[in-house]
Amino acid sequence: VGSFEMVCGALVLLGLFTRLASIPLIVIILVAIASTKMPILLNEGFWKMAHEARTDWSMLLGALFLLLVGAGAYSLDACLSKRMK
Repeated sequence: VGSFEMVCGALVLLGLFTRLASIPLIVIILVAIASTKMPILLNEGFWKMAHEARTDWSMLLGALFLLLVGAGAYSLDACLSKRMK
């Protein structure tokens, strides 16, 4: 898991294969939320879980955004696509 996070995180930072790299990150975040935040939800309630999971939800939404939109105009993906044309 740590290796995937490091490699995919570096790819996202560089803007290289961003959409492909965001898929493992989304899976890792979903598993982390399910394994660490669901027990809090069941034992301590919704508001405690929502407070504890705010960073996880922001990372999940950010990764979903990158999956849908892509890296942007100043990424290595954009430079490679310009060279291919």
